[in-house]
Parts: sequence; C-alpha cells; structure tokens
Amino acid sequence: MTGNGQHVGGYRVLREIETDSLGVIYEAEHPRLHRKVAVRTIGAGVARDVSFSRRFLLELRSYVALEHPAIPRLYELAYDGECPYLVTELIDGRTLDVALGDGVRYEPLGVVGLLRPIASALDYAHSRATVHRDVKPANILLADDGRTLLTGFGLGTVASFNTGPGTGGPIAPDYVAPERLTGREVDGRADVYSLAAVVFEAVTGRRPFSSKSWIETLSRRLYEPPPSVRDSAPELPASFASVLQQAMDREPDRRPPTAGVLLDHLERSLTSKGSKVQPVNWLRRAARRGSNGS
Repeated sequence: MTGNGQHVGGYRVLREIETDSLGVIYEAEHPRLHRKVAVRTIGAGVARDVSFSRRFLLELRSYVALEHPAIPRLYELAYDGECPYLVTELIDGRTLDVALGDGVRYEPLGVVGLLRPIASALDYAHSRATVHRDVKPANILLADDGRTLLTGFGLGTVASFNTGPGTGGPIAPDYVAPERLTGREVDGRADVYSLAAVVFEAVTGRRPFSSKSWIETLSRRLYEPPPSVRDSAPELPASFASVLQQAMDREPDRRPPTAGVLLDHLERSLTSKGSKVQPVNWLRRAARRGSNGS
C-alpha cells in the first residue's frame, strides 16, 4: 500500500509526505470528493500491539467529534488489512519547527498573536474532555492561507510509547509536561504546559530544558524548576517571565487553568492598558542587543 499511484484503502497515493515511528503520511486523492487529502498510516508492527489499538481507537473517537477552525478535519478512520489509517484535511503550509531553531528569537507579541488559534483549539478540545498531549512546534501548522492550525490530535497517547533514542518517535521531551513522565493523570493543563514551552522557545531561541541527551532533558524536567526567559532575553518584562514559569510549574494546580488564560496573561504583561494584540500569520524576529536585528 505504498508508492505513487498505489492505494491506501480506496485512496490513491500521490506522494509520501513524511515517515516517523508510527508509520507514513501520504498525500492522496479522495475517491468521492476528488480532492487531495492527507492519509496517516500506522505500521504493521505498531498496529499489532493490542494496547496500542485500544488507545488509538479511544483517542480517535474524541477527535471525530471535534469541529474547530484551527483543527484539521478528520474525514475517515479505516483499516487497510490489519493496519489502521486516518484520512484528514490536507492543508498546504509549513510547521512552526521550521521557523524556530538556530537561536532565532521572535517578538513576543507576534508569538502571542500567532498562537491565539492554537489556544482556542486547545480550550475547545478540553471543554469536550479531549487532551492533545503532544503540543509542540512540529504539530503547529502555519498554513499558506494565513491560518494557524493544531495537528496531531488522536496520536498523543500512542506517541508517548515511541519515545526514546533511535525511535524517531513523534513526541518531543522538550515540551512534555512532567505528569506525563510519572504516569499521573493528565488533563488540559498538560497542554497548557506544552504551549508555554513553545512560547519559551519562540521568544528565547532555545528550548527550556534542552540537554545533550533526551534522558537528561526528561530528568531536568522532573527535578529542576522551570528556567526564566530573562536568562536568554533580559529585555523581556519580569511579569512575562513569571507567567511562563508559572505555566511550566511541575504542579498542574499552579498553572493557568486554560491555554486562553495563559495567552491573556502574557499579552497583559506586554501591552499597555487598553491596547490589544492583532492576530498575525507571520513571526517577526526580535532585535538582539548589540545588533541591528532582522
């Protein structure tokens, strides 16, 4: 069921988009709608895991019910032989992780505006008892039409079992909430934590707990207090740094209750009374001290 011109179920494969530890994502053609779609396949080795199948189906049931402008539509969940696959809306664009990296820092107001649709999608999902569990730059899509969307719904729980050296697993230890690492019950505040970690990276140019190895990163996440953005960007307001540190607190009860509240608090720390941040579909790099910026 691979290769251009071949099929996944009834969908004709046009090209391979990406391969990871769960399987392959293809661009394909919908047989009835005659439009391009994204087909996420699950490899046979993963699919044979009975516990995976149960977790996968439970998560997908919640995904099917989600209808939000910042969440790609799920058209179908089906099987090709013994292997499940998802068919979702195909949206042209690039993921946020492409924009981040190499120490690039972005203006915090632009970051807050850019992530507003993501916070809205998370709060909507949480109100329907659905937790994403894997909020990270690679799951934030900057669409060519100007939208910002959150992908990866339905894969957060199963992705956690593919974390480790050499697995290429989709979950990222730099953004995962501590309670996920210790087997504690997870709710929407885990996504608030991860969103705060994304903001941290965007405004500082570095991940909050990044280390030489994924094991060290996870250890720091569990035993060290969250760092301050002012260590890397001292020009940022102390109140902004405080909000992010609170959102990345190891105890969920100390975090903002929702993603929207997190961004509200960040915005308030950056703007004068009465001013508002306008939504943006771009990121403006922050000027560095001692340079002309860009």
